[in-house]
Amino acid sequence: MNTPELAVAACHALDLAWTAAATAERAEHWQRLHGDAELATWLAPLQPTHLYFGSEFCEHLLPSARALREALSQAKSAGLRLVLLTPVASPEVLTQLDVLLPTLPAGSEVVVNDWGVAHELASRFGDLRPVAGRVLCRMTKDPRIDAGWAGRCGHGLAAPTMHALFSRLGIRRLEIDVPLFADEEVFADLPLPAAVHLPYVYVAKGRMCRAGSLSVTGTERFAVGRRCQKECLRFSALASRPGRADVAASVQLGNTLFSRHSAAMASSLRQAVDSKRVARLVVPGAPL
Repeated sequence: MNTPELAVAACHALDLAWTAAATAERAEHWQRLHGDAELATWLAPLQPTHLYFGSEFCEHLLPSARALREALSQAKSAGLRLVLLTPVASPEVLTQLDVLLPTLPAGSEVVVNDWGVAHELASRFGDLRPVAGRVLCRMTKDPRIDAGWAGRCGHGLAAPTMHALFSRLGIRRLEIDVPLFADEEVFADLPLPAAVHLPYVYVAKGRMCRAGSLSVTGTERFAVGRRCQKECLRFSALASRPGRADVAASVQLGNTLFSRHSAAMASSLRQAVDSKRVARLVVPGAPL
């Protein structure tokens, strides 16, 4: 494993022309997106290799067949390989995947965040490559946790039972977040080549969409099952506790809470990359 691959993640169409630009232009692009000059400088020498398309967290953001075809064409034009992101399964998600998965070229990676979806790929779509998504990677990532109480918050992916499950389902890659209190050992004992997400970790998800509920009144305001208008593509909310200094800043986006990497987490990830323990980096292609 040498220089890590770099993936750009999106759930809607993006302008990808910048991915083939010079290093300085890519640095400017990352700076505009994520407001971190140090991060932008670090990422800029890496030319993107993959487009992650879809959603790990919300069934309403799983692309239509038309949107997926357009994304495949756009990725091909930009010289990127498309990876389909899929969320926790519902009957509707499984019905959609029956349409979407045959659209993908043989050998395409599909990030699964549901063991049932992984089984579907293994049993019915043997020419596609399932990747264990970060929803399946159970780690403590709540930014409110105190380091003294939490101790080392690892991933548990190296357990023999997990290795057997990955083997049975044909999973040869996995995705993780940076643990809150990471050290080099977290990345050293990963059983498979790993993609690491940055500069945010996913803390928790549910079915209730905060942004989508703000315009609703009465008892249905924060209920699930309402019609989605994809408000999360336009609105996010900072989540904070007055008078408390949490480990990292948090952002509520749709049905999911994210936390930005602390300086220590960012440093740990860069050390892991320098030690060639990270196969791929995955960065949002739009600001949270």
